[in-house]
Formats: sequence, structure tokens, C-alpha cells
Amino acid sequence: MLRRQVLVPVAIASITLVTAGCGGTDVPAEPSAASRPASAGSAPGSATPSGTDSAAPTPAATGGSADPKPAGTAGAGSTDRRCKAEGLKMSLGRSDAGAGQIYYRLTLTNESGAACTLRGFPGVSLIKRDGSVIGVPAEREGGMPEQTVIGPGRTAGVTLHTLNQGIKDSGCWARPDYLRVYPPGSRDALTLRTSLPHICGDRFTTTAVAG
Repeated sequence: MLRRQVLVPVAIASITLVTAGCGGTDVPAEPSAASRPASAGSAPGSATPSGTDSAAPTPAATGGSADPKPAGTAGAGSTDRRCKAEGLKMSLGRSDAGAGQIYYRLTLTNESGAACTLRGFPGVSLIKRDGSVIGVPAEREGGMPEQTVIGPGRTAGVTLHTLNQGIKDSGCWARPDYLRVYPPGSRDALTLRTSLPHICGDRFTTTAVAG
């Protein structure tokens, strides 16, 4: 009887071990089930980079929309706009002579009613009545300043430079009937009826636009 009582607990213990072994096989089954969401989670994870890529244009678009804002704050939304010839009025000041050098101040007035910008050198030519060009267009002189913001009714300009008659043996060009000026970056020109500047010594230069 004692042997049977001992064997019964041993048998029960073995059954318990088998049951525990079966439960152990069920436990990995749960992680395998959890691995499915993980793979599903990996799909969104993989979608996240693509989502980031697709989201990339959104920040870019946001940045693009943000770019005009500083420009807008700088000048009521128009300081980023290049001045057009149709919104500018041109005038030529009297010559300023010194040591054989002659300078003319060419002024551009913003009449558009909104602030605009200019940066660079204008194209300046002397024109005859028949439309032909006298000599060659003005060469560039000096450095490139920062962008110039011209408010409504405000002015900016350039300085035209030539030599006094007799300084050089090359003589003088014919006097113009018109002065034609292309603002920087513009394909449209401004025209002023004038007989100046009178170019001598083959020196005809212009500075960049400055306030």
C-alpha cells in the first residue's frame, strides 16, 4: 500500500509536468500572435517613413507659405516684388564736374503705390531720334550693393560717369535725343527725352542701383 501511495503522487507529478509542458507550448503561441501585430505594426512603421516622405512636401509647403510672411512683414507683402518699368518714373539731374570727370544722377521714382525692390545694374543707352543707338551701352562701374527697397513715392538711382571734353583725344559722341534705361531684371525700358549725357573720351559707365 505504501508503494501505491508513493506511485500515485509521482504519477500526479508527471501529469502536472506534462500539463505544464503543454501550457509552455501555448505561451509561445501568444507571442506568435503578438508578432502579428508587430508585423502589422511594422507595416505602419514602414508607412511612417513613406508617411514622412509624403509629409515632407507639407513642411515644404508650410515653409513656402512661411517664406512670403517675412517678406510680407518686411514691407507689407510687397518688398519682395521687383520694380517694373511701368511703375517707375525716370529723371536726370544736372551734371557734377570735377577734375575732368562728369557725373549725372539718374533717379528712379516709385509711382506704383506699393513698395518694390531693385538690385543690380541698369541697362543704359543713348538713342537717336530714328531709334538707333549712339556708341555702346554704359559699362558697369563699382560693386553690387544690397537689394534696395523703394517705398511708394520714394526714390533710388544710379550715377552715370563720363569725361570732360578734351581730357582724351578720342573726342565726344553725338548728343542723344533720348536716354533709354532698362531697370535691373526688366525687359521693359524707360525713355527720357534729353540731350544728356554728352559722352566724351569714350567713358560711359553706370553704378548699380542704390537708395
